[in-house]
Amino acid sequence: MFRVLVIDDDKNIRFFIKEALELNKYTVFTANNGVEALKVLEDTHIDLVIVDIMMPQMDGYQFTKELRLVNETMPILMVSAKQLSEDRKKGFLVGIDDYMTKPIDLEEMLLRIKALLRRAKI
Repeated sequence: MFRVLVIDDDKNIRFFIKEALELNKYTVFTANNGVEALKVLEDTHIDLVIVDIMMPQMDGYQFTKELRLVNETMPILMVSAKQLSEDRKKGFLVGIDDYMTKPIDLEEMLLRIKALLRRAKI
């Protein structure tokens, strides 16, 4: 069973994604921001990260930079309300593997997760 970390400061979005993933047999961990997420990663094996951009304490860009310093291969899916091409580009430049905009299409998100895990050869 794959282990996914969902990082978003909106508790409703965290719950929505967590429920959808659990219904599809993923084990889900959650964090409110990048600082909390790094603590989860210290103690737990995670196969894939879903991260928002706009969060308190540490945003998704900074979280990705920090994670990439210690793990270059973990798949990262950025999910954000930001829809500008500059936001997407910045995400890819800091190290994400894929980008989706909110509102989330659950079926598309699940397909992207499967593809990211397949490419990571997990």
